[in-house]
Amino acid sequence: MPPRSHRTAWILLAGLALSGSACAAEPSAVTIRTQSYPRLPYSEATYYVYERDGKVICTKLKICDKYEHCDVDYHAGAYLDPLDQRTDDPYGITAAAPIPKAKRAKHECLAKFVPDAL
Repeated sequence: MPPRSHRTAWILLAGLALSGSACAAEPSAVTIRTQSYPRLPYSEATYYVYERDGKVICTKLKICDKYEHCDVDYHAGAYLDPLDQRTDDPYGITAAAPIPKAKRAKHECLAKFVPDAL
């Protein structure tokens, strides 16, 4: 190889190495999914499950009655209320959707338990 093309090859290799390390430094995607359980009388419990790398990082529990009055609780990690554990399966499930980094600060569950995800 002539000296000029040898130098060009080294520059290309260095550029590839730097771009690979930049990609590795990016944080993992944070996703959110929901699942709902019926509650008597005429109410429901909705769980907002936040995950990163396939692991649950926090859970938001929102319980609303038929008049749309809601109570909200936050729990670190996976959580399922004992009332809902007795129910077989949730009746409403959504697929996990990624949360854009710019919108993560609006999610109180992440702000309370996983500030590094913001």
